[in-house]
Parts: sequence; C-alpha cells; structure tokens
Amino acid sequence: MEYFKHLFTNISNFIRAMSPSQAIMLIGVIAGVIVGAMVMTNWVSSVSYSALYSNLEASEAGEISEYLTEQNIPFKLSDGGRTVSVPSGDVYKVRISLASHGLPRSGNIGYSIFDQSNLGMTEFLQNLNFRRALEGELMRTIMQLSDVQAARVHIVMPKDRLFAKDQKEATASVVLKLKNPSGLSKSQLAGITHLVASSVEGLKPENISIIDYNGNLLTSQSESDVLAGLTSSQLEVRKNVEGYLEKKAQSMLDGVIGRGKTIVRVTAELDFQQVETTSELYDPNSSVIRSEEKTEETKQMADKTEEVNESTDDTRVESSITNYEINKTVEHIINSVGNIKRLSIALLVDGIYKEVEGEGGGTELVYEPRSQEDIDRLSAVVKNAVGFDGDRNDQIEVMNIAFDNSSMQFEQDKLDQIYKQEFYYEIARKVGMVLLAVVAFLYLRKKVKKLFMSLGRIVSTTPQGKTAASAAAGGEGVNRDVPVVEPEKRQPKLIDQMQGAAKDRPEELAKVIKTMMIDEVGS
Repeated sequence: MEYFKHLFTNISNFIRAMSPSQAIMLIGVIAGVIVGAMVMTNWVSSVSYSALYSNLEASEAGEISEYLTEQNIPFKLSDGGRTVSVPSGDVYKVRISLASHGLPRSGNIGYSIFDQSNLGMTEFLQNLNFRRALEGELMRTIMQLSDVQAARVHIVMPKDRLFAKDQKEATASVVLKLKNPSGLSKSQLAGITHLVASSVEGLKPENISIIDYNGNLLTSQSESDVLAGLTSSQLEVRKNVEGYLEKKAQSMLDGVIGRGKTIVRVTAELDFQQVETTSELYDPNSSVIRSEEKTEETKQMADKTEEVNESTDDTRVESSITNYEINKTVEHIINSVGNIKRLSIALLVDGIYKEVEGEGGGTELVYEPRSQEDIDRLSAVVKNAVGFDGDRNDQIEVMNIAFDNSSMQFEQDKLDQIYKQEFYYEIARKVGMVLLAVVAFLYLRKKVKKLFMSLGRIVSTTPQGKTAASAAAGGEGVNRDVPVVEPEKRQPKLIDQMQGAAKDRPEELAKVIKTMMIDEVGS
C-alpha cells in the first residue's frame, strides 16, 4: 500500500512539474490510446453483414425473418424491411437452406409450380399457373443479363375464338430495372424482344413493350417496321463503309506528310436493291440427241406364173425417229446488296511553312502552297487507298489551302500552362509536406526529450522520497516526502563570455581595444 502511495505522489509531482504544452501532449497521447483501443475492440467484436435478399415483398420478408429466428441466425432488416442481411460468412449457406424450403417465393415461380399436383384444379387454374410459370422463367432468364438488376414480365394470352377474324393476338410487357443509367443498347433490346416472342406461342415482336422503372418506353412501334429497320441498317452500313475508306486514306496521308496536315472525307452511294435474274441461253450450233425411236417391219409378197409355180419374197421396212435438243444454259443470279455505285472524295491539304527572318530580327513562319506535282501524288495515294474507279463515275476534289491552327495552338498552350501549374503545384505540395513533417518531427523530438528528462529526474528519486543528492549528503531537516529537483544550469550570457575571455586572454582583448581606439581617432 505504501508503494502505491509513493507512486501516486511521484506521478502527481511529475504532472505539476510539466509545462502546459507537455500536459496537453500527454493528455492527447492518453486519449489517442484510449480511442484506438475502443475502435480496435469494436472492430474485432463487430460482425460484418451482407445482403441476403433485396427487393422482397413484405410477406416474403416476414417468412424469411421467421425462419431465421427459428434457426437462431442473426439478421438485420433495412430498406423498409425489403432487404434482409445476415453475417457475410453465412450468406451462401443460408440461401441454400432457404431454397430447400422454397423461399423466397417471388422470382422462383417457374415450371416448378407444377411439382405440386392438385387433382381438383380446374382448366382455368391450369392455364393461369402455366402463364405464371412462363412469366417466372422469362424473368429468370432476363435477370441473367449483366445490365439488368430486376425484371417483371406480364403476358396476355387471349382466349381461342371460333372465327379467325375474331381471334386477338398475344401481347407482352417487360419492366426492367437497369444497373446502368445509360440504358440498354438496341441489340440488347432486340434480343430481349425476340427472347420473349420466341417463348410465347403466337406472340409477335411488334406486340412486346419494354419499359424501365421510370416509365420510359425503351421500344417503339417504328422499330418493328421492316422498312424503317431496313433504312436504319442501310444508313449504318453506309457510315461504316465511309468511315472505313476515310480511315484507310487518312492513315496513308498521315504517314506521308504527317498528322494534322490533311483532311479526307468520303461519300459513298451504295446499291441496296436486291435483283434476281434468271436467263436461258440457247446454242443453235450445238445439238445433242434427246431421244431416238427405231421401228422395223417385215412384209411377205407372193408371185404367180403361168406354169402355176408359186414363190414368196420377204420385204423389210425400217423407220426411225430422232429428237434433237438444242444446248441451253439456265442462270439464276442474285445481286449482292450494298455494292458501291459511286464515290465522292474531298481532300484538303495544308501547305508548307518555312521560317523566314522577320523585320525585328526574329523568325516567323510563312505559308507556301504545295506544288502541283505533290498534289497529284497525294491524289493518287488517296485513289489507290479507297479503290477509285473512273468507269464508275467516281469523283475526287483536292484543294491546297492553309489550315487555321490558331485555336489548336491556343488550346495546346493552355494545356501546357495547366500542366506546368499542376506540376509545380504538385512539387510545392510535396515539398510543403516534407517541410511540415520535418518541423513536426523536430518539435516532437524536443518535447519528447524534455518529457524524458523530467521522467528521469522523478525516477531517480528513492521510494522514501529522498533524492540521491540528499541521501549522499545525509542532511537533516529536509522534507523527506518532497523530491529535490536540481535547478537547470543557466546558460552563459554575453557579459559572462566577455569576462571569461578577459580573464583567459587579456593581451588579445587589449589589442582589440587599442585597434578600436585608433579607428575612432582616425575617423
């Protein structure tokens, strides 16, 4: 008990001997240690939760919560009770366990609904369950897309009518919740449309509507129009052909005279007419036997003479029929779609800039047009790159003109200036951080050194409260409970230094005074 009393007394004396800055730093260190210990404890003892299911109906969330409570599995509800979260390490295990019990029910409605047989089910309920199963299977398939977060599918299957004119067509609507705000591409929407149309008997793609959660219509009736779709595809093919030819020509020109010196634009007229031609060619000089028929006939004839002598002769008759076929060639030709009918090419070429001495002695750039030989050479390069055909009435226009690069130069200068500012700012920031770190280190080093010096003076006291100096002197009448702190040595001032120098080197000091007096008299 006496030991703790002396320890408390030493700590109290240590705190009293500290300066205000030292006390503040000590309090900050103690507070930081306490806060860090608390954060570390909470981090170790806390449990990380992950979403088990989201966007649940209230009834399904209640069933899942009841099951988790029965199984003693901790869980949290968020998003108004629509999201259920469990510890991260148990997510997949809990999902498998819930799936074995048929939870959650929404989103899992598919053809498995027919696993539960009901003998008393009417035909209407059978058709209704079939439609629900089909909608659930389509919803599952659509939700497998990477850009789709959730989906709902609604199918309307009309009743069979007696007369065909009274029969209505099947329709469907799809509601999508997208992950990407930019939406889906046309190819993805077309894929979803054809997926739903192919899964429902009698459903046409033009009878399918797709909207997002904000009510925006993603498909329109014009997309189902054959002529509109053909026109859109033709425009896309034309853009691709023109871009391909421009890229070929531009890459060659950039390699010849450098980047930014030429501009190429190509306009392509394409033939999208699909023509089928059937022709029959006959060669009158070439004939072949198609069929041949031969007939042989023998006749008997009797001759009588006066002497009544009789003789018979046989007569053979041959006939043949030959049918000839003239050589014929039948051709069935289908012309390809998208052939190039005509190309129109526009080429702009920048001139040559030479440095010329100006009036002020500096240099300036002077524009000079290119020679006709260079223009013809560049024109030939472009023609070979795009497949120029004069018989096709292709045209090319080449113009040598000075490019206006002032705006580009201004933008480049601005970018260079911004880059330099950012570069210098980054250097200044790093230098400032280094200087701040050095100042903080020196300041903390000074404070820590003083702190350890104070701790050393207190630790040097004996448990009975006597200092080592008082114990060695054996003095009496000294308060044994209060430690004696030695005063700091006073630093010698300027006067003390001068007195010491006068005592140690009087001759040098006399010479200095003599020199000062001579200078004063001379002045």
